[in-house]
Amino acid sequence: MEHIDCIKGLQRGSYNDFKELYALYHDNLYGFVFSLVKSHSISKEVVQETFIKLWVNREKLRADGAFKSYLFKISKNIIIDRLRKQITSPVFDDYMDYCDTLESSEPTSDSKMDLDLFIKRLENAKTKLTVRQKEIFELSKEQGKSAKEIAENLAISEQTVYNTLSVALQILKKEVGYTALAFFALFF
Repeated sequence: MEHIDCIKGLQRGSYNDFKELYALYHDNLYGFVFSLVKSHSISKEVVQETFIKLWVNREKLRADGAFKSYLFKISKNIIIDRLRKQITSPVFDDYMDYCDTLESSEPTSDSKMDLDLFIKRLENAKTKLTVRQKEIFELSKEQGKSAKEIAENLAISEQTVYNTLSVALQILKKEVGYTALAFFALFF
């Protein structure tokens, strides 16, 4: 009964009822999302987006409906939308290729990085690059631009792009570690 009263309060814009529903469902929702995405940071973001959508659409809620199912459906739709966006991301494509390479070479369980860890290591490693190396690396590998496009945008030769990218990859290989070596090999 208290649950239905919170939903009715939320419909009227009660922030206290919203906080109570958040406290009731946050952990279960987080567990559900994490079981699907296997990433703590993405799970936190999806749960946050879910409750934001809940607040924005609070007037459309039905107190007699299955609130938990509605909440989980919002999360599921957010995950699907995120996956659709990721499919077109060059970094995600390269990470998936990296995972395939590791699986085909029979990796040990600790040699495979999850996406969050890989991105974190890559971001830390990029701090070792010069401004120009980082710029060219990001344009090429993260934005998917060709050497010709980069050369035109930066008013340099294509050969300079290739040379700078090669040096940047050498530095990143060293900084990220051996487990990412196969990932970087996929860039060439």
